Amino acid sequence: MKKAPWLLLLPLLWLGWMGCAKPTSLDYLGIRNVKVLSMGWKESTVAVDVEYYNPNRYPLTLKNAEVNVFVNDRYFGKSTFDSTLKIPKLDTFMMPVKLTVDMANTGISLLQNLSSEEVMIRLEGSAKIGRSGIFINYPIKYEGKQKLGF
Repeated sequence: MKKAPWLLLLPLLWLGWMGCAKPTSLDYLGIRNVKVLSMGWKESTVAVDVEYYNPNRYPLTLKNAEVNVFVNDRYFGKSTFDSTLKIPKLDTFMMPVKLTVDMANTGISLLQNLSSEEVMIRLEGSAKIGRSGIFINYPIKYEGKQKLGF
C-alpha cells in the first residue's frame, strides 16, 4: 500500500520535468517592411519587421533582445527590442525591431550590397525568453542568405 503514493507522484514529476524543458529555438523566416526612421553621417536608424516561426507546443513571452547584425561578414549595426511580445504556439509572428546602423563602417559596403540580389546575413545576440513568469537568457545565432527585394 505504501507504493501507491509514489506511483501517483510519477505523473506529477513527469509534468514538472516537461514544463521546465528548454524551449526549441525560433525559426527565422525573413525580414519585411523596412523603413528608414532617421538618416545621419555617423549612424542611422531603421525599423524592420522580422518574421519568425515558433515550433514549440506552448506560447512564449519574449523581452529585451539585443542582436548584432552582420551583412556579408561586415558589422552592419545593432538591433534592440525592449518591449514584451507574446509569441503564439506553433505559429508565425512578426517582431518589430529597431536597427541602429553604424554608417562610418557600413557606408561603402551598403552601396555594394544594394547592387547584389542577395546578401549573407549573420545574427548574434541574446534574448530573454520564457513562460509562466520564468525567463532565461537565450542565445540568438543565425546565418543565411537573404534576398533583397528592390
